[in-house]
Amino acid sequence: MRLLAAKGGYSLIEVLVALTLFSLAALSLSAGVGTAMRAGKLSADVTRATILAQDKLEELLAQGSPLSDGNDTPQPQFTRTWTATLDTPEVGVTHIEVVVSWTNSATHAVTLATVLNE
Repeated sequence: MRLLAAKGGYSLIEVLVALTLFSLAALSLSAGVGTAMRAGKLSADVTRATILAQDKLEELLAQGSPLSDGNDTPQPQFTRTWTATLDTPEVGVTHIEVVVSWTNSATHAVTLATVLNE
C-alpha cells in the first residue's frame, strides 16, 4: 500500500487570517490618505491667507498716514479685516494688524501685525 505524500499549500484558515490582516492594513492606509488630503487642503488655505494678509499689510504700509480700519473679501472663501491703532504701543507709533479668516469644516484665521513710526 502506498502512502499519500503530504501536499504543500495553505489551509483555508491561513488564507482567511492573511486576508483579514491585509484588509485591516488597507483600511488603515485609506484613513491615512484622507487625513493627508485634509492636511494638504488646510496647508494650501493657510498659505493663501498669509499671502492675502501680507498683500494688505504692504498696501497699508505704502499708503502711509492716515490709516483707517476696514474689511473686504479678496477671494470668495476669505474675509480680510485690518485695524490701525494710533499711538500704540507708544506715542508716534501706529500698530497695524491684518486678520484673514475662512471657514471650511472649522473657522481658521491668520493674523499679521507690524508697527509704523509716524
